[in-house]
Amino acid sequence: MARLATFTLIPQLDTYPKVVSLAQTSLGKIILLAVFSAGLSLQTRSWAHISLFIAAMTFLPQFRPVLLTIATFGSLALSNWSIVSLPASIQTQAQPATFFFKPMIVASVLILFALYYAAVRKNKNAWLAKRPVRTLVISYILLLLVATNAPLSEMQSTYTWAFLAVFGRYLWFFTYTLLDRHAKETPSLVLQSGYYFPFWGGSITPFPKGAAYLRKIEAKSPEHLAISQLKGIKLLYWAVLLGLFDKLLGQLFYGTSESGQAFLGIPFSLGIPSFQAVLHDGTAHSYPWHTNWLALVANFFDRLLWFSVWGHTIIACCRMSGYNALRNTYKPLQSTSIADFWNRFYYYFKELLVDNFFYPTFLRYFKKWPRVRLFFATFAAAGFGNVLYHFLRDIGPIAEKGFWPTLMSFRVYMFYALVLSISIGISQLFEKKRAQNISWFRKNILSPVYVVGFYCLLSIFDSPDSNLPLADHFIFLLKLFNINLS
Repeated sequence: MARLATFTLIPQLDTYPKVVSLAQTSLGKIILLAVFSAGLSLQTRSWAHISLFIAAMTFLPQFRPVLLTIATFGSLALSNWSIVSLPASIQTQAQPATFFFKPMIVASVLILFALYYAAVRKNKNAWLAKRPVRTLVISYILLLLVATNAPLSEMQSTYTWAFLAVFGRYLWFFTYTLLDRHAKETPSLVLQSGYYFPFWGGSITPFPKGAAYLRKIEAKSPEHLAISQLKGIKLLYWAVLLGLFDKLLGQLFYGTSESGQAFLGIPFSLGIPSFQAVLHDGTAHSYPWHTNWLALVANFFDRLLWFSVWGHTIIACCRMSGYNALRNTYKPLQSTSIADFWNRFYYYFKELLVDNFFYPTFLRYFKKWPRVRLFFATFAAAGFGNVLYHFLRDIGPIAEKGFWPTLMSFRVYMFYALVLSISIGISQLFEKKRAQNISWFRKNILSPVYVVGFYCLLSIFDSPDSNLPLADHFIFLLKLFNINLS
């Protein structure tokens, strides 16, 4: 029976044999690079040098690992070593005027980890090698504690916090290197450093994972490279379309009709206040309950769209470089369970927590009680690991307020992670049983609505940088249902 053609906004270029064949020729590669660069110029100001690095990796695939390392450090140099971001309180102090300050801090961090990595690999039976990830993370936390209590001069404080800031940004890349230490064909640490903050972008969450994963998804033939690059072009232009849609929704939700500010000249706007405005409203009750709902829902979908565009652009560049990585965000609105949404929304963050917290816990504890074992490992990842990641993500508050006061200010996010981890754990325990006898309507309509509604409400507490107390978040939650506490 003939297969019916389906309409797609972005053609499935990687499924067309003639296009795949053309993409393997020199002319085809030039066309692909030109098309990709045109789309990338709409997404980032760094499109020119990113395109140049991708071009080099396209025509010299045999040197891809070396070129990736060169591209990564070249990109850091072009961005003035942007990963050396000092806390605001430290920036006001005396800083070295020398050009070599930032490269020196980065080099010192990498050299220190290289020594640690060499010690772990050399002494495989020593205590250091048994739990290298845990030892590294605990050591970093202890360094933060010492730095917040040590009597440092201005210059000493500058160097110390610059070092700790860079080490923290590299931390989860280092943990992947430690997790991959026993993998076959492990490259030298010099080449692995090319995977740390790769030139295609990302955050302190490794995109996409570590060196072992990149070797697994690397294009091994001209055909695989062509398919990977065609998928990259598709994903990039899908990100462009989503970005336009996000701007359109932003105009309809928040925009104004003033001259020069309306997107595409659209004068209409619902005039919804920002989520931060209604959340900080406290007990003043200046916004009615339906406005609070509009602000919450608009913020949730605006964030979802922006996050998708951001992740798609990064993975598109990764695919163009010859690494056919999975998307970071993949159809989250089709999620059929709470655990499924968490996997679809921020895939590589979920993978980081799974690799560093879930598996070590799952393989070590409660082996005789499978359901307790699964739930406890989920809590270790989505709960404890989640909070730890966000607490260490930005050390600025730690440098300014101190370690323990900053930890106490995370009460709101701790509550968020607690509810999230318990909900995901329950979802994992029962989703297989529910999947056996589920109707089409429930699978495709009811379940996604329930799941999205849950995460929309939970997003009220998803604010690790918020200065509001937990009580104010509950006040806002009650106001959604027109319950005002006076």
